[in-house]
Amino acid sequence: MYKLTQFLLAGLCLAGFSAHAATDYPARAVTVVVPYAPGGTTDIMARITAQALMESTGKSFVVENKGGASGTIAMSIVATAKPDGYTLLSNEMTQTIVPSLFSSLAFDPVNDIKGVSIYAEAPYVLAINAKLPVTTLSEFVDYAKARPGDINFASGGVGSGPHMAGELLKSVAGIDMTHIPYKGSGPALNDLLSGQVDVLITAAPTAAPYVNSGRIKVLAVAHDKRVSSLPDVPTSVEAGLPEFRVANWFGLAVPKDTPEQVSTVLFEEIKKALSKQAFRDKLVAAGAEPVTMSPEETGQFIQSEARKWSALVKKANIVNQ
Repeated sequence: MYKLTQFLLAGLCLAGFSAHAATDYPARAVTVVVPYAPGGTTDIMARITAQALMESTGKSFVVENKGGASGTIAMSIVATAKPDGYTLLSNEMTQTIVPSLFSSLAFDPVNDIKGVSIYAEAPYVLAINAKLPVTTLSEFVDYAKARPGDINFASGGVGSGPHMAGELLKSVAGIDMTHIPYKGSGPALNDLLSGQVDVLITAAPTAAPYVNSGRIKVLAVAHDKRVSSLPDVPTSVEAGLPEFRVANWFGLAVPKDTPEQVSTVLFEEIKKALSKQAFRDKLVAAGAEPVTMSPEETGQFIQSEARKWSALVKKANIVNQ
């Protein structure tokens, strides 16, 4: 009985310590791991949010880029990190895609990483190198149909959002394009701008700053609503291909065993940032629309997305290369 009492008291003390630690969170610098190289949309969103959280909490939120392996390197770092809230994942749609492509991962990207909040979404856009002699989505489809396999499209890696978007376009438009994977949308965009690749289907924030450069053309927004950063670009619905619809989302996630109190603190800080017009303006300026999802809503959404992309992977017979 004495030993049992000691054990129970120790457990209560540990629980009290954990609750106290969560209440004081964050007490030191927090690392935000980005699954891609600098310059891509996820990196842009992570840095905007890290800055807001730093200003709000007075603690450093340090962005670290760990690109490669379709984002699974970064996901693995977070999934296996100490679940104390000091290692976060800047997550996005790829987290829900890779489980269908990588059957031998040592961790579960969906269930070993717990969503804290989704705070922004960005419809994808079809961007092409300006040298291609087309100006509309329908012209591009006709051009591609006449040249099966000759047009290549870039992505941030096998299973990344841009890869899935390219495969979706191939499927719904009945065209054949060659996939060129990169270690993030940043390097992929650089080669699109230089003319090394023909197509990049990516979230609007990645392409929007270069529309007036004369090096790329954005033919369509893969959504039923236009984006504020590209008001003159028609939607895929307007362009006659409504099945071509892809939108990325951006959030923060933690290892699955992270205390609920930590997730609550982070969610409240994100809500605080979203209540400020300056933060919302930065998201919009980068091509994303602010949204608010609680930890519970985020978890449900991620599970739903995983089911959706799993179905598409099987239908399109997409395999990890």
